[in-house]
Order: sequence, then structure tokens, then C-alpha cells
Amino acid sequence: MIEDYTKAIALNPKLVQAYLNRADTYKNLTGNNPAAILDYNQVISLDPNCLSAYINRANICFLSGELEKSLFDLEKVLSLDADCAEAYCGRGIVRFHLGNIEGAKKDLFKAFGLYEVRGNMIYCAFTRSLIMELFRDHEVYKDLFGVESRIVKSKK
Repeated sequence: MIEDYTKAIALNPKLVQAYLNRADTYKNLTGNNPAAILDYNQVISLDPNCLSAYINRANICFLSGELEKSLFDLEKVLSLDADCAEAYCGRGIVRFHLGNIEGAKKDLFKAFGLYEVRGNMIYCAFTRSLIMELFRDHEVYKDLFGVESRIVKSKK
């Protein structure tokens, strides 16, 4: 698979999708994160508005302990798309690990709301459990259940 993307890139060095697919393959199938980062960098240089390249690069940076780099990429995503739930969720996690608890709560609740509006209940459930796991705080639980009860009432 990687060889196929490499051949496509050799034929057309500006083929963003080939770099993106190869980076995803490096990241998800081989665990070669340095190679994935190089390809995500190339994607971003060819298409500075490619949200998935920033998000995936942010994920690798987070897992590598490079929290500031991860935060930078997620903030770039939000500057391009202020309604990107995945970026809010990621930024919430990064902010939590950087000690910005209030910022983390705000981001995760924003992600939860965006997922709900889009009807993505799987990600709503994921974000809900993430909020409950990270904060373990009675006030946060009350806020979360308040949001959930408003959602249920609005659907009736």
C-alpha cells in the first residue's frame, strides 16, 4: 500500500491525497509516526486548509508528549473551521493535560454539543464518558446531565 502511494507521489509530487493516504497508513498501520509527520507536513505545505492533516499531526504530537505542538495544530484547525467538534475534543484533552481545566471543560462541552447537533450519538457518548472520566467532579456531572436533559426535551 505504501509503495503504491509512493509511486503515485513520484508520478505527481503535488498529489495531496497520496501524501495524506500514505501518512494515514504510516500512522495507523505501521506506527511509523516520524514518516507520517513528514507526509502530513507535505500535505499542509500543498494544502494549508487540510483539516485532517492538522488533526492527525496533532494526535501524533499528543501521543509523543509534544502537547504545545498538538495544541498549535488543533487551534489552527479551529481557525479554519470554528465548528470542528473533533478539534474541540482534542484541544480539550490537550488543555486538560496542560493543566487548563476550565478550558478543557469548555472545549469538551462544546464538542459534545456539536456532536449532538450533528446527530453523532456515538461521539456524544464517547465525549460524555471522557468528560466523566477526566473530571470526576459533581458540578461537571450536573452540567453534563443538564445539557443532556435539554437535548432530550428539545427532541420531544
